[in-house]
Amino acid sequence: MTETVAEPLPVLVAGATGRTGRHIVASLQAQGYAVRAMVRRTSTPGPGVEAVIADVRQPATLMAAMNGVGAVISAIGGRAPLGANGFRAIDWEGNRALVEAAVVAGVPRFILITAASAGRSGFPYSFPLAPYPWKARAEEFLRRSGLAWTVLGPGGLNDEPAGQRGIRAVPRSGYHQAWIARADLARVAVACLGTPGAIGRTITLVNDDSAPDAWRSALTALPAD
Repeated sequence: MTETVAEPLPVLVAGATGRTGRHIVASLQAQGYAVRAMVRRTSTPGPGVEAVIADVRQPATLMAAMNGVGAVISAIGGRAPLGANGFRAIDWEGNRALVEAAVVAGVPRFILITAASAGRSGFPYSFPLAPYPWKARAEEFLRRSGLAWTVLGPGGLNDEPAGQRGIRAVPRSGYHQAWIARADLARVAVACLGTPGAIGRTITLVNDDSAPDAWRSALTALPAD
């Protein structure tokens, strides 16, 4: 099934050149969306993609990226426990800066990609050197922002091609360790843009061969936060 484009304005992808972000850009283009890719330095994210230089660690650079977009999808993530590219700096402070800029710019829609284990208690999930507590803080900040939001918490990520396995969307409380392909996660993120029922929901995603298309109905059936 092909999703229907519901957003005529460009979609800003933060983390567009990352391993997940590249799939989101490709999926948006495949569904006919205009794409604005946020990059930290001059680069070419792909044919037909508008690139804008901005850095979540420098909030003053974000307003130009937000100007005139209809939605933001954040796929940014820290690369280390500490430092300028660390989990706190990127997963929490970087996403907070994106949300704040989106609020000021009046962007109507924000989709945040975090992790299925964000907010879990106990070691290592609440350990400050792990990414999960920082992702959880970003989620809560977005929920309180007043934006029309969706949080996608994928299980472990792999690089299998899209569509090789089914996708299941479950409440976070029902998550058990499982994986999902980055390309499948991207498909769901794009589908959420055209699904009003996905607003205000935290959705955990895993690949599941017993559920080839169950995620579509689950986007609106999960309880709202």
